[in-house]
Amino acid sequence: MGKQPALGVCYYPEHWPEALWAQDAAEMVAAGISYVRIAEFSWIKMEPEPGQYEFGWLDKAIDILGQAGLKVILCTPTATPPKWLLDQMPDMIAIDEEGRPRGYGSRRHYSFSHRGYRAACETITEILAKRYGTNPYVAAWQTDNEYGCHDTALSWCESARDHFRLWLAKRYGTIEALNEAWGTIFWSMSYRHFDEIELPNLTVTEANPSHNMDFRRFATDEIVSFDRAQTDILRRHSPYPISHNFMGDFNQFDARAVASHLDIAAWDSYPIGFLQNLQDKARRDPKLEADCYRVGDPDFQAFHHDLYRAMGRLWIIEQQPGPVNWAAYNPIPAEGAVRLWSWEAIAHDAELVSYFRWRQAPFAQEQMHAGLKYRNNDDAPGMAEAQQLAQDLSGLKLDATTQAPIALIHDYEADWMTELDGQSRDFYYLRLLLDVYRAIRENGGSVDVVGPDADFSGYQLICAPSLMTMSDALMDRLIASGAHILAGPRTGLKTDDFQLPPELTQSSLAEATGFTTQRVDALPAHLPQPLSYEGEEGAFSVWREAGQMSGLGQGQSHDGLPVLVHGNQASYLCGWPDAKTLRHILSDMMQKSGLTPIAMPPYLRVRARGKHLIFTHYGPEPVTIPEAFTGKVILGDRQMAQTDVTILEI
Repeated sequence: MGKQPALGVCYYPEHWPEALWAQDAAEMVAAGISYVRIAEFSWIKMEPEPGQYEFGWLDKAIDILGQAGLKVILCTPTATPPKWLLDQMPDMIAIDEEGRPRGYGSRRHYSFSHRGYRAACETITEILAKRYGTNPYVAAWQTDNEYGCHDTALSWCESARDHFRLWLAKRYGTIEALNEAWGTIFWSMSYRHFDEIELPNLTVTEANPSHNMDFRRFATDEIVSFDRAQTDILRRHSPYPISHNFMGDFNQFDARAVASHLDIAAWDSYPIGFLQNLQDKARRDPKLEADCYRVGDPDFQAFHHDLYRAMGRLWIIEQQPGPVNWAAYNPIPAEGAVRLWSWEAIAHDAELVSYFRWRQAPFAQEQMHAGLKYRNNDDAPGMAEAQQLAQDLSGLKLDATTQAPIALIHDYEADWMTELDGQSRDFYYLRLLLDVYRAIRENGGSVDVVGPDADFSGYQLICAPSLMTMSDALMDRLIASGAHILAGPRTGLKTDDFQLPPELTQSSLAEATGFTTQRVDALPAHLPQPLSYEGEEGAFSVWREAGQMSGLGQGQSHDGLPVLVHGNQASYLCGWPDAKTLRHILSDMMQKSGLTPIAMPPYLRVRARGKHLIFTHYGPEPVTIPEAFTGKVILGDRQMAQTDVTILEI
């Protein structure tokens, strides 16, 4: 049996009169909530003056919540340093890419590289850890809040520059090795020593891509060490698990590296806002946007559940409960959407779904962001849906989510390389991966989203779209798994130093797939290039590749370029196909891998969780679960309307 999912809520006792706390706690328990996250933005309340600590309010809040039967997730408050701390060390703020300070007045006003600020964070963390590390009402910790939010992962400040130079010296050893790796002979960019190196901003045109790439790697290492300083302190004083809340559609640092020393990989799920953000970036899908405007993209949050599930125990620490305030447009979710999103998370093995937030705030930047309650303390619509979910769960015993038969490789460094390499303004790494993920789900498949260092044994199909660097060692591990491999487009086209491979495509990849990329056709999304695949017409857009073919070609573009090339155990996808063609290709790849694709009705999705199949429906038209899915209905119905959830036990 899997771990029984729990419900939680984000709560801000410092926003409300103490007289409300006990009533709130009792109502949370009555609603089926068992976890409460608190204190991530309360440093000024804990330490109103330098060295003057006031924890009486927090002691009381934790005691009231705990005695009501709630488990507290306690946060370190380091995302919002107080003004007095900034006045003590004004150079702790981040500097943006244009050289402007990221000043006080909202949140995340600090640079990860400032060692004085780190020391202050370690002090407040240790005080919290000693005070609450064995408190019986505390069940878990969260470090900081949303690392990198508001474009704060990278800072172009003096602290970052100084530590970047030290990082480069450690990485390369000699300046000659750096010059070779970066190719600095180009444009006479060679350095004589590490102290000559500046940060890769404010250059006349784009900075050296290898320079930029190493700055991204450095930024990840700074965030890892910043977080590690807090987790080390917490572990010395507390036995409770530690989490951090990552975000969706976010690539500014490598979350796997941060999660490697955490117990729980939490993330913040806001499906409607993310639908708009992603639509604005590349290959807009007007029909999906119109059909799913009030429920969100049917695959976006699922993809991120699978992404973060591979990094640790999966928690959704902030689940959208109603309309939010931060997107370009903020519609009211469809009736049932909050429950739908929660079940989608649980289908992917979420242990906790925690709603942001308990009560709508009447002031400041997020006053238009919904909660489970309105400002006047009446229940908002999301409350009834959370209560219904609690009732759903009370009668079910779910299996754990086991390894899927299909793996999709996601790599932060590949994401950075596609961004820095450019070529087509419309190429967006996450969108390509999401298109492949979507095509698998439209064929009834379940997917694990894994990193390049994953254990690939047991998979039948491994997809590696746009995995820019493909080492011989990685290719050997993929081949050794016994799975069929679908690589490309834009895979194996760069070395780890961000240079072109000597043989144009990494050699073992070319040997396995029977295809070597020689030229790339980087196009705007609005100029699709016609193709034919198995008798059906389609198109490549944004990206396609031409090269030498020793394998077996399948399909072709209007000018004779192949759509797919097959080697013995691996295939290469030579471009970015339209949705219909990609769905057909993934159906073929699943069959080639010994899997049975099942064509799903529009917007219906399924995720296997042990012997349970959890179906979620996002589309506006009613659908019926295909007859190929057999089993006993234990929740819902085989006929499904928008936002319905059905579970089959097989």
